[in-house]
Amino acid sequence: MRHRRIARRLHAHAYRIKRAQREQRRQSRRLERGLAPAPRELPPLPDAAPPQTSPFPGGQAITQNEHRIAEDLHDWVLGGQDGIVNLLGTMLGVAVVTRNPTILIVTGLASAAAESLSMAAVAFTSMRASQSFYESERERQRQLIEDNPILQREILIDAYERRGLARHEATQIVTDFTKDKSVWLEMLMEEHLHLYSSERVKPWRSALIVGAASVIGSLIPVIPFFFTVGYQAIAWSLGLSAIVLFSGGALGAVVTIGDWRKRGLELVVIGMVAAIAGFGIGMLFTRVLGT
Repeated sequence: MRHRRIARRLHAHAYRIKRAQREQRRQSRRLERGLAPAPRELPPLPDAAPPQTSPFPGGQAITQNEHRIAEDLHDWVLGGQDGIVNLLGTMLGVAVVTRNPTILIVTGLASAAAESLSMAAVAFTSMRASQSFYESERERQRQLIEDNPILQREILIDAYERRGLARHEATQIVTDFTKDKSVWLEMLMEEHLHLYSSERVKPWRSALIVGAASVIGSLIPVIPFFFTVGYQAIAWSLGLSAIVLFSGGALGAVVTIGDWRKRGLELVVIGMVAAIAGFGIGMLFTRVLGT
């Protein structure tokens, strides 16, 4: 991705500057001690570092693919977890009140449809809002570059000084890279505002994944009620949902980072809390009405 290429160029540029300066100081000390008969010509400090490519074939493509997998996995876990948790609480609450399989199944399917559409819409609108915010901040920074370029350069210089570069090194890097206004703008967005390009954000893709995951997750607690009713169906629904929740959490930890046992148990606990809430409401309803 572009911001990674820019970061590599910045780091390579700073490293070359420091290496050349160290070599100059070393040569000066050798001359003072009489260890070097004649100075040799040192390579000039680089004006601009050439684009750096990954030493590993396909390295950048792998990075982009890993990002895409992580984002898709996040959407699958989000949609599936929400579907299971919401429907588990709903099904257990209704199952306590009635044993009519038709009512239970219709309730589950209707809730699953509404839940999935709702989750897909939320995923779409949240991604669009994120894109809109990024673009608005990008336009604002573009205008600031036009209105006060000196201040915007100083902001970047200060950012690199906080990272440990000397002021003259930071100044040289910023001066080189702000020759291209598009690169300048990306540097401000990332180094100053810590906002990253929304080009790879695809609201429709996220909405479809979250919606599909929510459908699948919502059906998990409903499946046992197709075959049995009463407390036996409740037990099967709880067990099946717990297994799927744990598996989803563990898979997320394995693919990304974290303890798979802890992540799996976290999702199971969330699901069980929802189940207890639904079961408690159902029991309260039956006690109040005496059914």
